[in-house]
Amino acid sequence: MPIHNLTGFIAQLLDIYAFVVLANALLSWFVFGTKNSGIKQVYWFTSRIVDPVLSPIRNALAPVSRNFGIDISPFIAIILLQILARMLRS
Repeated sequence: MPIHNLTGFIAQLLDIYAFVVLANALLSWFVFGTKNSGIKQVYWFTSRIVDPVLSPIRNALAPVSRNFGIDISPFIAIILLQILARMLRS
């Protein structure tokens, strides 16, 4: 497998992972107010996938963002994932 194909594949995986991070962030707004078990299961599944990446970002931002009232770590993770994917594509 040529290196160009491999880097393109990894960039696509990063794009998919960024989408999962976004979906998890959006679901987090609704999961605690819903009785729909399907939404809860999707949220808990995506949380298991994205929390290992978001936890270090949350820990780094904790001193700065404790008074925001909103978790901005998914947005930072998506930006970093997109930058990495673009670097791989160039």
